[in-house]
Amino acid sequence: MKVKAPVISLESAEKMLGAGAGEIYLGASFGAFKNISYSARGNSNSYNPQITIDESELKETIQLAHDNNAQVSFLSNLPQFSLPSSERSRIEQNYIDYIQIGINCGIDNVVIADIGQYLLLREHNIDIPCYASVYLATINAEQVRFLKNLGFKRVTLEYHMLTDEIREICLVEGIDIEVFANFGGTFLNGRCSLYHNMGESLDLGFPCKSKYDVITESSVEQDYSFYDSNLYCSLCSIGKLYEMGVSTLKITGREIPIKVTEDIVRTYSKCVTYLEDQMDYMTARNLAFSECKEFWSKWCSKKRCKYMKSKVTNSYL
Repeated sequence: MKVKAPVISLESAEKMLGAGAGEIYLGASFGAFKNISYSARGNSNSYNPQITIDESELKETIQLAHDNNAQVSFLSNLPQFSLPSSERSRIEQNYIDYIQIGINCGIDNVVIADIGQYLLLREHNIDIPCYASVYLATINAEQVRFLKNLGFKRVTLEYHMLTDEIREICLVEGIDIEVFANFGGTFLNGRCSLYHNMGESLDLGFPCKSKYDVITESSVEQDYSFYDSNLYCSLCSIGKLYEMGVSTLKITGREIPIKVTEDIVRTYSKCVTYLEDQMDYMTARNLAFSECKEFWSKWCSKKRCKYMKSKVTNSYL
């Protein structure tokens, strides 16, 4: 099992690799759109004026990762990819050119959020390993088999799975399974509107993190994040995930300060190292937790644990 960390610059790559990441993921600056990027984020946010990397820095970042025996996942997972016929050929070529920049710089794989994107790469004889993004909303073993048969090498599962569901999926042979270690989306990611209240200057419809006035017969909740069912942490589940063969723990964090993400990567990396040293699950969890106790305690107090039954998971349809 390895920890996969988000990177928005060469500096952030140095920090994530130093914290123990065995894989990084990033997107490139390409200028295809004004506010969004092919990496399924805005080009900037409240904490960072730029979260995609230009070509020269991309080469340096990939070389740094490879020097540290880490792989590089290239984000090309913009989920809203339906195009009017008049624009299709231009945008498709633009997308291919974007992928080619990553390949020329030395990326190891491409993260894809749309079956059409995958088929487009194959039509252009681009034979790089492809990973299925969480935006494909994979929630069961049959879907994993479908993606495997198409040729995907790894699939990222939805945020709201339970360990028993993940265990069944891990029985599918010939494809790696990736899960999110911390934070992440709210409801089904196939419906993500790419709006996170993080200063992206986007308005793409019906955001899950927006606040609403919720009126019932007995109460009125004002400015309430009604659709936000975000689960925070998987430290208590890592032992089971490790045992069942999950290959990758993905850390989110392009939207938050680099120092926060670095601390999260370090904690999960240490926990994985303890497990690889055959330490029992709870001892590994407690030791990793104690080394950054002040940070993690505030998430534990909210009892929004990933991959475990809770009031949040019981609320799903």
